[in-house]
Amino acid sequence: MFWGLDSIKGAPIKKHFEEIKSIIENPISEETVRIKNTNLVRVLTHAANTTPFYQVHSEFERLQDFPIINKSVILENFEAFKSFKFHGKKLHSVSSSGSTGIPFRIFQDKNKKNRNVADVIYFSGQGGHVLGDKLYFLKLWDYKNQKGRLVSWLQNIYAHNVMDTSEEDLIGLVSDLVNDKRPKNILGYPSFFEVLCDFLDTMDVSPNIQCTNSVISFAESLKAKERERMANYFKTNVYARYSNQENGILAQETIEEPNKLILNWGSYYFEVLALDSDEHVKKGELGRLVITDLFNYAMPMIRYDTGDMVIYEESDAVPYFSSVFGRRMDTIFNTVGGIISPHIFYMVLDYGKIHQFQFAQIGKKDYVFRLNANKEEVQEDQIVTFFKEHLGVDANISFEYVVEIPLLSSGKRKKVTNEYLQVTK
Repeated sequence: MFWGLDSIKGAPIKKHFEEIKSIIENPISEETVRIKNTNLVRVLTHAANTTPFYQVHSEFERLQDFPIINKSVILENFEAFKSFKFHGKKLHSVSSSGSTGIPFRIFQDKNKKNRNVADVIYFSGQGGHVLGDKLYFLKLWDYKNQKGRLVSWLQNIYAHNVMDTSEEDLIGLVSDLVNDKRPKNILGYPSFFEVLCDFLDTMDVSPNIQCTNSVISFAESLKAKERERMANYFKTNVYARYSNQENGILAQETIEEPNKLILNWGSYYFEVLALDSDEHVKKGELGRLVITDLFNYAMPMIRYDTGDMVIYEESDAVPYFSSVFGRRMDTIFNTVGGIISPHIFYMVLDYGKIHQFQFAQIGKKDYVFRLNANKEEVQEDQIVTFFKEHLGVDANISFEYVVEIPLLSSGKRKKVTNEYLQVTK
């Protein structure tokens, strides 16, 4: 039905899908290089000719002639980013809650929205999702995005709000998963995967959840433990997706490349720049991610600094990411200013019966573990010894014991945060 309706409209989504598929699956072919260059030049030309912010760059010769922008720049020049070609036309508004940064909204034209739909179909398929099969969508559902029963039925979506974590809520979700014998797909936050698996661990008899095609995580970093537990309960592989609200799907692990975040070169141009300069990083280095959205003509986003950091890699001259570290505002630094991988802090779970944790940097050399645990069951001395090896021998590590690590307004639960940088900016 979906493809039939698309065909009646001239197959805009199908055409996007075929182009995305061709580019990603033939990354270094002459045709792919031609299409990518054409898409890039088109959006740069459009931006320079139709938006006040970019008009000063109308004589550009290359992408690097454009400035690097971020959310603050867009918010400060919001009207100047709008293309006059779309004045008076119906546009699609997307926004982020601001729970991990600055509250933000962007407008997208119809063609960009179609491109995003095609991206979702392609990358979901690369994770095992069969279009049309039931989707269990585990995210924040509120008054701004909640779906009515008819829309949910038509789209074959089971929407579960990640705020609904009571025993009754989880019993209902698990019961529906067990009783649903049809092929199904799961898309959700890793932090909710953790909550769900913790609940499944408490059941006397492990539930027999059948016919799961795919499990894909998004919005947060997927850790090895969450991946392993979900794979065990749902009897399928689990893949990480990297995306944002303002643009769409940027990268994802796939069935063929389960250990790499394959970049969506079909819809974006990627730069990974040094933390202290605008030079592109080398293979294996950490850098800040800067993207150019090739299809949002309503509000062009050229060289947009996402605020995230990634490890840049290459295989047979094809770039990919081995890790996404999340927002720089949540970067943890050791006592001499070096960056620490956020993944290391999950090791705290090896030192006692800890239900939940949050690690925060609260000073240049001051850090705190907030633990949902009984103090008597936590090996504090061993934790301090282990993490001083990573943070520095002069690190001051303290402990706070809490009943619950609170959810953010987005429905996510932040495990690692830098409160010191937020205060001193």
